[in-house]
Amino acid sequence: MIGPSHLHNHSEAVVSTQSTGVVDSRPDLSGVQSCERLTAAGIPCSYVYINSCTYVMKKVTKVMLAADALLANGYVLGPVGTALIGLISSTYNKPVIVCCETYKFSERVQTDSILYNELADPDSMLKTLNEEDTPVSNWRDCPNTRLVNLVYDTTPPALVSIVITEIAELPCTSAPVVLRRGAVKM
Repeated sequence: MIGPSHLHNHSEAVVSTQSTGVVDSRPDLSGVQSCERLTAAGIPCSYVYINSCTYVMKKVTKVMLAADALLANGYVLGPVGTALIGLISSTYNKPVIVCCETYKFSERVQTDSILYNELADPDSMLKTLNEEDTPVSNWRDCPNTRLVNLVYDTTPPALVSIVITEIAELPCTSAPVVLRRGAVKM
């Protein structure tokens, strides 16, 4: 199972699994592209929305997530929904593997995604396939209503089994060691 992530086109990657699942979430639905890349590479792929994650987790053997950053305290900064998939995986005792290049290791420390985050366009949450109005389409007309479209999630290190980098397979708590040893060019 691959979570809401940025799966890049790695043609030399070899995956020896029976099938792969891509979990996707709104509003950007980037998992569609990930699923297309996997099937183009000859890897059987299933596509589910994040709200179906608990249903398919029974069949999953391992969960792979991409990270936008690995923070110095071991928290993983990833696309919104990543922490939820990590939590569900932990509940089902499935290993969570995070893929993160060392240049994404950061000396920043963060334990939640509320105090520091990027906000995407709130209107992008209102898009539907058939361009119909949603129940909150007129949210700007309601003075006490605010839509918040967070970009990132923080996943605690307790939910991550291992981080795979280009230098080694590490526990996510090893981020400070990698940063201290200078493996990351600032």
